[in-house]
Amino acid sequence: MARVVMTLLGVITIVLCFFSISPIYKWGEPRPFEGDKIYNPYSGSDSTTVWKRATFHTHTKVDKGINECPYYPDVVYDEYKALGYDIVAFTNHNALTVHPTDETLDLHGYEHGYNLFKLHNNIFGTDKVQKYDILIPLFDSHKQFKMNLAGKDGEITVLNHPDRTLGITTRTMERLSGYQLIEGDSGFGERDSGEGTHLKRWDEALSAGHYSHNILSDDNHNPKNPARIARRSTWINTPSAQYNDVKEALLSGNFYSMRTPPGIPTDSLPRVAEIALRGDTIILALTSPAQSIEIISQNGEVKGKVSDSSRAQYIMQPQEPYIRLTARYQEGTVIYTNAFARYSQGESPYNGATPEINWLMTILYNLLLLIIVILLSIRVLKSLKFVAGGKTK
Repeated sequence: MARVVMTLLGVITIVLCFFSISPIYKWGEPRPFEGDKIYNPYSGSDSTTVWKRATFHTHTKVDKGINECPYYPDVVYDEYKALGYDIVAFTNHNALTVHPTDETLDLHGYEHGYNLFKLHNNIFGTDKVQKYDILIPLFDSHKQFKMNLAGKDGEITVLNHPDRTLGITTRTMERLSGYQLIEGDSGFGERDSGEGTHLKRWDEALSAGHYSHNILSDDNHNPKNPARIARRSTWINTPSAQYNDVKEALLSGNFYSMRTPPGIPTDSLPRVAEIALRGDTIILALTSPAQSIEIISQNGEVKGKVSDSSRAQYIMQPQEPYIRLTARYQEGTVIYTNAFARYSQGESPYNGATPEINWLMTILYNLLLLIIVILLSIRVLKSLKFVAGGKTK
């Protein structure tokens, strides 16, 4: 029996080694945003365009693949539409899901990852699914390689729920690059006791010079559960719900995100009435007074706060790498803007360059995996011969 168990463990280890193949990267030091220009994610906002409520992370029942929801896409879509949503993106694990009513509304997305650490990425704008994943992504190089691999066939990459992914640390957020969007607040329901509203992981990335936009969605697995649906949403300024329009708004950051308590109708929610950059002054106007509006900068530091007001403005100082705003309401609704950030070259502070590969460490690491596989394979084959022969040779 012991030999059988050891053989099984050997096979499992061989599989894990195969699904651990990865380059090893050279990591640079954090470099906060700087420059004489300020990126305004809302520069393309159109006042004649209605802000559309969206979810970009929800699951459905699928005929082939991993099922994490008991309902098919048409049911999920109808539930969200009934709650006032204009855009519903289906992101099933390692499976593309066709839009149930109109193929022009399909965002061509899926959630990549079936690893044990729940290190996942949503990929949009793709027609193929990346099958390879690192089952135990222990190292930051694993995490970077996995994201690069999944994102190479898509147009938009999302870093999913880093605040509840095993193995994500401050150092990880200072290193990872290549994603345009991040789920900054992604707990299920209110089980995070409000901690998610601080957007800690997003601030860690922004403070290290990795620019991305904060996107919120339910990560819903049961649309019939009122505690889990319409809790986190994204309000996007786009003329239509078709992919090309949505893609443009997502990549530019022309949206804001919102966390809400359960049961609040869409028509009763506060909205952003105006968000703009005039010179160095950031302006935010809301449709109803917030309990507080926080001005947040480097390392998540609150630089200022306005209480009991529907309006805030802040002059961004030359030494401040970025500014974002958070509006909090007494009943629990929270509104987050995207970040205004400094830069000097190009069209934005976003830099999706992949870290340089350390070829020596890559060769040594993967060679070690190969040696482990060979030694274990020899041992497994000997064990199988023993079991088949019924005695030691």
